[in-house]
Amino acid sequence: MRRADFADGFDAAIDIATEEAVDAVIHTGDLFDDPSPSVPTVNRCLDAVRRLAEADIPFYAIVGNHERKREEQWMDIVKRFGNTARLTKTPTVVTDADGDDPVSLYGIDAVRSPEWETADFALDDCPDDHVSLLCMHELLEPLVPPHRGNPYDLESGVLDRLNFLPDGLALGDFHSTCQTETRGVTAFYPGATERCSVAETGTPSVYLIEVEEGDFTLTTRTIESAGRENVPREFAVVNVAFEAGHGIEFVEERVLEEAGTNALEELVVVVRLRGADVSVTASDVHDLLADYDVAVPHVSDKRVAEAEFDFEFDEGEAEADIDRLLDDAVGEIDLSAITAGADDLVRSPEWEDVDVDDIREEMNARIRTAQTETFGEATIEER
Repeated sequence: MRRADFADGFDAAIDIATEEAVDAVIHTGDLFDDPSPSVPTVNRCLDAVRRLAEADIPFYAIVGNHERKREEQWMDIVKRFGNTARLTKTPTVVTDADGDDPVSLYGIDAVRSPEWETADFALDDCPDDHVSLLCMHELLEPLVPPHRGNPYDLESGVLDRLNFLPDGLALGDFHSTCQTETRGVTAFYPGATERCSVAETGTPSVYLIEVEEGDFTLTTRTIESAGRENVPREFAVVNVAFEAGHGIEFVEERVLEEAGTNALEELVVVVRLRGADVSVTASDVHDLLADYDVAVPHVSDKRVAEAEFDFEFDEGEAEADIDRLLDDAVGEIDLSAITAGADDLVRSPEWEDVDVDDIREEMNARIRTAQTETFGEATIEER
């Protein structure tokens, strides 16, 4: 269901492109969420690109970290459509229908972290009368908060290493819509075309880039404005605080309350169980949501069962700083980099009020990146 939602969001972006009669569509990476997408997923993508071809709209893209393979990339297959190209350090020129307002498009695929410090960011020359736009798939501060995937610094990590400063830096990998201007360069993330997790509170959207007389402006267009039914799919986040005596009926009341006038069968329903350890289980809640034909159910049980522990401890240590004690204990363990990163993440003050499922999602993304960097695109058996 959710894979179809993401494909629908991409289709809605294509709807906007054709409605606006744009001169080109730019994708800044992760066209697929997996280096080995399913055949139906690839076919949905090809169908969308074909629609652009039928509208005479070129499609330009780079390779993201989730879809990245060792050698040939999926974009090398998609670009077999005559309207499609993979952006490189050599400029691809786009103009309006009259051949005016030229833009030189550059692209640098997602860089594996071990290769980051030695990566070559030199670009081929750009004509003086062109607007220059570089596409990258990286997390960069100050646009990305430090606790979201250890972002690189925009200035020292990218701008200082370019042989010239582009007019714009179009970025992928961060799912929020945001922009900043640094040293005359407008850096921006268009965001995602579908909400990916509870932690994402922004509106799924795309940027429209308008170029005129050597300058460009950004305008946000929401995915919802494409007019597709249930795109993007609405979320209902249901926090259930149990008290003694509560049963499954209480959960049902809370779910219906949060859903409001929305049909449950059209929602992503996220139920978080908190409070007293009553007899209602996560399985009971899943059964309830199934009875209502919820489109995408998700249940997390955050209750802590009451228990008595009998152990001895040193009073001096009990008065010591807990973080120092933890640091000492962790320091005695031979942890891998990814495991040490997990420890840093769960103990970071920025994440103390964040839902456990969102922390899990962040760690899964880090693990997946680390596995790809270590093993490439090896199969599970090969690993």
